[in-house]
Amino acid sequence: MKNRSSFCEVSGKNFRRWDLMDYSISKWEKNGELYWGQSYLFLYKDSFIKFHKESIIFYARDAKIPALLLADVAWQEAGGKPDSLKPQVLLYRQLIDTFKSNNDYSNSVSVGIVAMQIRVVAELLGINPRNLSNRQQLQISRCLQTDDFNLKMASLHLRDLIKFDYPDANTEILSDESLILVGSRYNRGIQRKKEDFIRAISLPENSPERDYISYGLAIIKRRERVKKLMGIQQ
Repeated sequence: MKNRSSFCEVSGKNFRRWDLMDYSISKWEKNGELYWGQSYLFLYKDSFIKFHKESIIFYARDAKIPALLLADVAWQEAGGKPDSLKPQVLLYRQLIDTFKSNNDYSNSVSVGIVAMQIRVVAELLGINPRNLSNRQQLQISRCLQTDDFNLKMASLHLRDLIKFDYPDANTEILSDESLILVGSRYNRGIQRKKEDFIRAISLPENSPERDYISYGLAIIKRRERVKKLMGIQQ
């Protein structure tokens, strides 16, 4: 493996991190005209998309995927767990991995506002995740806390996920089915067969099997909202 002292330039304009106070406020109900609970969380998500609109367009174009797809996934991921806790989870899992024969547990940690696993980023960089040292894992984690690097890696990962199910597809033009699949794979991984996802789409809404496509369905549900934030007319 190549000896790399750094995987990214830790620079660029970062959006304000979702912290413990934000998390606490997001758990409260909406109160009158004040933004609490889900409204507060949605306001944060909306603001992240508007703040990084140009970057989203740039990295999506570079990866040859729809800007709306990257924006949809970024909207879904922003907020939730406090961002400051994610690197701490990595340190904890690195400690657990010292008692194992591999680093799979720590490689599965997701970092960044647009949460991505350490393992996935290593693969995008052409590195075997099993060969990562603790220091290199921490370097990738630090890079993912840089929004530009985070969005770039997310766009490349989404492109690869499209190709996983639709190897001959034009990655810049996606049907609703492909949007649901790529979103679900971003959330659930590539273990399940394509046929399982497609079958779940046609099942009744109260079917338990619909749960593992819920992320993809949420992308479709929020699509018009994200279009407005991105200024996309079509």
